[in-house]
Amino acid sequence: MSRENVEFVRRGYEALEHGDLDAFKELARDRLDPEFEFHHVWDGRVFRGYEGTMEWLSDTQETWQDYKQEVQEIIDLEEHVVVVLGISAQGAGSGVPVAQEFAVVWTFDGPTVVRARSFTSRADALQAVGMSK
Repeated sequence: MSRENVEFVRRGYEALEHGDLDAFKELARDRLDPEFEFHHVWDGRVFRGYEGTMEWLSDTQETWQDYKQEVQEIIDLEEHVVVVLGISAQGAGSGVPVAQEFAVVWTFDGPTVVRARSFTSRADALQAVGMSK
């Protein structure tokens, strides 16, 4: 199942990178557990279920201009998939540019995504799943 989970994550980020929100929504609708939680590192919010994921997407679009993310690495850890991203954007209100590394730990129960937690670094994400930095 691990390979399929990595492919799911890769396809989701690829859809977002190409601005294909319909493909992203379809992937999310098919694989997210109804109790799915996305823990966001920057503001501490927790987005729940498919609806919460769509709220996160909307918030991101409202908060940032020229938001771009590029997958730098995908790490397969069986029940977890760690994605390391490079993010760049400008604050929608302030115009202040932001560029940084960002990582997300996706947790699966079989083919179903049950949780995602974001971190400000690859090292922190790996540490969260018990891997050394």
